[in-house]
Amino acid sequence: MADESAALQGIDWRRTFASQEILRAFRMAIHPASLLLCFLGLGASFGLGVLIDQVPGIGGTEVYGKSFFGNVEQIAKFSLWGNWALPYVDGKTWGDFCASALAPVAVVRDSIGLMWAYWQKAPWFALVNTVLALAIWALIGGAVTRMAAVRIARDESVPLKKALCFSARKWISTVTSPLIPFGVLVLLAIIVGAPTGLFLLIPYAGEWVVGIFFGLTLLVFFVLALIFVGGAASLGLQWPTIAAEGSDSFDAISRSISYISSRPWKYLFYTIFATIYGCLTFIFVRLVTFLTLWLTHEGVSTFCFRGSGVIDDKLSRLWQLPAHIYSVVPDSGIEFYGSEPQATYLFIFWVWVVLGVAMAFLVSFFFTSQTVIYFLLRKTVDATDIEEVYMEESDEEELPIEHPVEGAAPAAGQPAKAAPPAKPGEGPAEDAPPTQTAT
Repeated sequence: MADESAALQGIDWRRTFASQEILRAFRMAIHPASLLLCFLGLGASFGLGVLIDQVPGIGGTEVYGKSFFGNVEQIAKFSLWGNWALPYVDGKTWGDFCASALAPVAVVRDSIGLMWAYWQKAPWFALVNTVLALAIWALIGGAVTRMAAVRIARDESVPLKKALCFSARKWISTVTSPLIPFGVLVLLAIIVGAPTGLFLLIPYAGEWVVGIFFGLTLLVFFVLALIFVGGAASLGLQWPTIAAEGSDSFDAISRSISYISSRPWKYLFYTIFATIYGCLTFIFVRLVTFLTLWLTHEGVSTFCFRGSGVIDDKLSRLWQLPAHIYSVVPDSGIEFYGSEPQATYLFIFWVWVVLGVAMAFLVSFFFTSQTVIYFLLRKTVDATDIEEVYMEESDEEELPIEHPVEGAAPAAGQPAKAAPPAKPGEGPAEDAPPTQTAT
């Protein structure tokens, strides 16, 4: 019995249940520096997209019958915020609640669908917007993953300025790492597809030649499909690789694809676990967001008295009471007074800031969880300890210097410290270690 107790006490729970490391992603995702960076990234991407949509010849194309601003607002309304669907409230069931809890998954799905629709109907707008967004998020993502990597490995915080400086130095690598796999894919598709299409232009004989060798064409494009799947799956691990190893884009692509291909089921398990955990934590974040808005409205409107003949208080006319469903703009039937219609936009702006912080949490959680998954896969495939992370010389120089304890023996390779000189009239100190002088 004693042996069994000793064996249980010796279990390395961190090693046995490695997936629990993903639980650290929430604490890192809500770090103020990470939230600030992701919030600024969302604001810059959204603002530039709205501006580009006003440029003649590039923007102005309506997708799903709406402008770019309208489509993003639609995703925020129904996919991100949506209807909370609390069970046993207004006839809602647990199925409705589960669908509402998967709001982050719905946001990713609708965002990818919107991006694909723009590539089909407004390719120039999609191209310019994608290039600018990649340039912005390469800087933001590199900084967030750098802070997460050092926190995971050494449990130390990296100042925001140093994280941004590190990301700026690695900006070329973070920009090119997502582009290289798809660039190779497009190049190989052109090399294989162009000759096949040219042979089909030959009358009578072209279809026969292509038909005979069509199996080889299918095989080549099957390989291209694998490249596409591998490149798309490795996107989440590329920036954490650069942040943890301090390497370039080629090493990031090689490591991320190698780790996923070596342990595909483990990567899939970690991803599903992180997705479920992210959805659960977002329920908490959305609850805090709702309570912030609701308590603010109730606390201020309590002291807003109605005038004679006025149905609602002034704050309710400017900003309606937040509900479980998305609500920012006041109802169209409300009667305004004075300059209230113009002031309404200020309240809309600040409500969007609060909602933007909730959106920033999802982006921050994605970066931090992918960084944790990278460390776990690296430990499994390369047997590298989680505590190992690339540190620059400036980082090492700022580490605190441990002062030796008085009377302790000097470390190996360091010269012995000479004893203090004796005062006049006193002999040498007792038990003082002898000193050696160079001859």
